[in-house]
Amino acid sequence: MIGTTPKPFEEIMDAVAGYEKLAVIGCDGCAKVCMTGGSDQVEEMAEKLRKQGKNVVFAVTPDRTCYVTKTRTVLDPHVDELKQTDAVLILGCGGAAQITRKVTEDYDLTIPIKIGLDSVGHMDTLVMGELALEQCQECGECILNETGGICPVTKCAKSLLNGPCGGAQDGKCEVDSERDCAWILIYNRMAALGEMDKLQRFMEAKDYSRMAKPRTLNIKERRVA
Repeated sequence: MIGTTPKPFEEIMDAVAGYEKLAVIGCDGCAKVCMTGGSDQVEEMAEKLRKQGKNVVFAVTPDRTCYVTKTRTVLDPHVDELKQTDAVLILGCGGAAQITRKVTEDYDLTIPIKIGLDSVGHMDTLVMGELALEQCQECGECILNETGGICPVTKCAKSLLNGPCGGAQDGKCEVDSERDCAWILIYNRMAALGEMDKLQRFMEAKDYSRMAKPRTLNIKERRVA
């Protein structure tokens, strides 16, 4: 899931200043889970904008706004309304905003795309509706097989690959005393699994070119470029 948090309403109003007719588009995927851009939040935002004197031409919530086909399917019936729209406000991640931009361009429309959320990373849901945690950097070279399913690239403040830095105190990271030391977690996990021998391996520096942005995934060829 892509984690999102709402931008301050004042910032949103600044973004749409000068635009009278607005469309509001949410996402019933990740943003719904984060309670930032699901159907309920879209309707709430539309009402807040109306109270500020904006004309909300339409408000919709695709199932997954980052999927171009799902977004196009929802927007196809609203093309004529889009032509009358001054700007589109997205309650979704940055990917959702950019897919929406592409769809409007496919309609041969040039409409400002504004975003009402901040994207805060790839999150795993721990408690539905309450808590999510970033556990993966999507580095393109996964080493979880060697670290007991715990990612030091993400969980270690220094992204160390071959053991702790030595600054941990009482099992906590020296950078953040509220954070567990990733390598102590890995050590305890590997001990419980009976795989301590794997910690004797030296891990070469990662190929950070695999993290170079933007990446393109060729799904059929199973290849990243």
